[in-house]
Amino acid sequence: MNKKVGQDTQVIPEYKPGLVKTMNALAVILAIILLIVIYVPASIWSEEAAIQKESRWRMKLINEVQRYYKQLTGEYQPDPILAMKIVQAVRDSSRADSLFRGSQLLRLKEGRFKVEVPPNFYFTFDTCFSVKYQKQDTVLDTTYKVLKWNPELMTNDTLYVIPSRLVELKNDPNFKGVLSMEDTIRVSSNIYYRRYYLDTNFAYRPLTNLKYEVEVNQDRLVVRDPLKEVIRKPRLFFFAFVDSTHGYIENDEPSWK
Repeated sequence: MNKKVGQDTQVIPEYKPGLVKTMNALAVILAIILLIVIYVPASIWSEEAAIQKESRWRMKLINEVQRYYKQLTGEYQPDPILAMKIVQAVRDSSRADSLFRGSQLLRLKEGRFKVEVPPNFYFTFDTCFSVKYQKQDTVLDTTYKVLKWNPELMTNDTLYVIPSRLVELKNDPNFKGVLSMEDTIRVSSNIYYRRYYLDTNFAYRPLTNLKYEVEVNQDRLVVRDPLKEVIRKPRLFFFAFVDSTHGYIENDEPSWK
């Protein structure tokens, strides 16, 4: 719409509400697409990394089981599930019976197996197959103020000791007595280990549920990912979840190191 003012012409734009609504809707759609492009691939990569991490952890566990199995029998076991069952059974037997050591005959439904069990086998087993975690504990500390005769200086000394030290001081002929006691509360950060059982599911690869391959050739041991191809699963039409082999461990050396 043009309006003449003297010699000048002023242009007044026409307000179009339909166009504004369309632009707003288009902006929202573009924002959603932008979020999808940013977050969906990141989510897929995180899922791929999590499966790879879990798979490699299971291969490390199988490799550790084989080391314990060889310690017990003198050889490796091509079947990872059988190796887990034997090592777990020896651990439980040595934990339940302190005399279960040395040359023993282990009886399972899979058969009878001769094993050489070292003393306190369960202790090393629980140390290896456990999850480390940190925990904060509230600790009550007690401090005693005691009086003790010092024969060198010919005078009494004042000492601050903990309860375990107090028992020893009371047996000392120079001990005179306890003057006072003080309790102190503090927060201590400690590391604990939570043991887990060897579940036979650890012998299978996540996602594909294929059993890990264990190659034994004299003193050569290889724990290998059984996947031979690349897996692609479409996600939201434009993206794909991709999984491939996670490597192998040969004689305690991982291929991804």
